[in-house]
Amino acid sequence: MIPAKLILIVEDNIINQKVAVRQLQNLGYRADAVANGLEAVEALGRIPYDVVLMDCQMPVMDGYEATGEIRRREGQNKHTIIVAMTANALKGDREKCLAAGMDDYISKPVKSEKLVEILQRVFAEPGNVEKPDSSAAEKPSPPVDLVRLHDAMGDEVDEILDIYLTQMAESLERLEVAIANANAAEVDLIAHNCAGTSANCGMIAVAQPFRELEEMGRNGRLDGAEALSRKAFSEFERTKVFLKENLAQLAL
Repeated sequence: MIPAKLILIVEDNIINQKVAVRQLQNLGYRADAVANGLEAVEALGRIPYDVVLMDCQMPVMDGYEATGEIRRREGQNKHTIIVAMTANALKGDREKCLAAGMDDYISKPVKSEKLVEILQRVFAEPGNVEKPDSSAAEKPSPPVDLVRLHDAMGDEVDEILDIYLTQMAESLERLEVAIANANAAEVDLIAHNCAGTSANCGMIAVAQPFRELEEMGRNGRLDGAEALSRKAFSEFERTKVFLKENLAQLAL
């Protein structure tokens, strides 16, 4: 039987929150979600969570700062397991997370089989959680991985998809303005959020141009960003058509 562990998800994006909560519930865990590091620190002051899944890049207080504050408050008498979540997956990220006081590291999009592996390791109870079927691999041609989408959204697909599509349309408008204003930091922020959310929900075609835009913004070089923005918009439109044509499959 899966243990009734209580997990805190620290994630500023509401879609990623819902996906993570659903994944954990499907694995038999209880989960709460907060939107930033400050809220995480406050939540841990009230509830003794078994594990914290901590996003690294958040407004108000990021994951690194939050982890430092949690460790400071805990002192030597307590140690809450904190697992970093990051969409960057760059060289040195794991070391940076461990140096901040985190116990482990998982890259986004967080897949169920990887989540099982991490939780089994931090709880040191192998065999308690049945590993989900991972036989369905991503296919490069369709814009959406329906298996991933169904795994992420399940019976909440209508609600979460509606939020996703609305947020993405708004983000693309903000991205266009940021590129026109040569605001590299804003391009980085918008693209990072869109890439992570899209990948998490199985929107594989949309995620790729956002990944490239994120790197451009982080490097402060926006040459070619307008073309990539158009590509992201085009892939988003293709994704919407694909979803409309294949939505019935998500009920299977």
